[in-house]
Amino acid sequence: MTMQRKSVLENVIAEKNNILIEEIPFVGKLNIRGNAKDKEFLSNFGVVLEIVIPLDSNTKVQNKNFQIIWLSPNEWLINFFNHNIFNEILNKLNNKLNPENTSITDISENKTIIRIDGNKVNQLLRKFMILDIENVLQDNTKVAQTIFAKIPILIIRNHNDEAKHSYDIHVNRSHTTYLRDLLIDGCNQFIN
Repeated sequence: MTMQRKSVLENVIAEKNNILIEEIPFVGKLNIRGNAKDKEFLSNFGVVLEIVIPLDSNTKVQNKNFQIIWLSPNEWLINFFNHNIFNEILNKLNNKLNPENTSITDISENKTIIRIDGNKVNQLLRKFMILDIENVLQDNTKVAQTIFAKIPILIIRNHNDEAKHSYDIHVNRSHTTYLRDLLIDGCNQFIN
């Protein structure tokens, strides 16, 4: 018997008052732990992914296949945009990185991603977070780990255009419906 993957939300997309809220299901995710001061770890990681790992706090780097997000001085999250390379990269990392000094964990089913787009998104998010979103996420290399109405989240800026904002919110699967419902309810103030 094979396990069937399901998105968390039945209605993956919701739009209210020019704000789009959608689940981005089935994103492959790897959690990597290693010593950022270990040159061998950094070199091997870079060779496999062909990208320099972010070492500055609350930043990300990305290419067309994946993004690497700094979570702590010794922890990173890799989100895969290209599902076809997930197993290949996982195998290469397992073969190249020293298992005594690193940890590689598939956390694809741990969290889901809610994407919100629209010109009033910052105002909407301010209702639920203390985070000064414009300053903390001032460019699209920035990420933040914060609390959204008592729910721990990771929020990632996607936009370059200041007229229309876009963010990805990583949230535990068990909190997804609650977070989506709060966002939809919060859109009521933005009546056209």
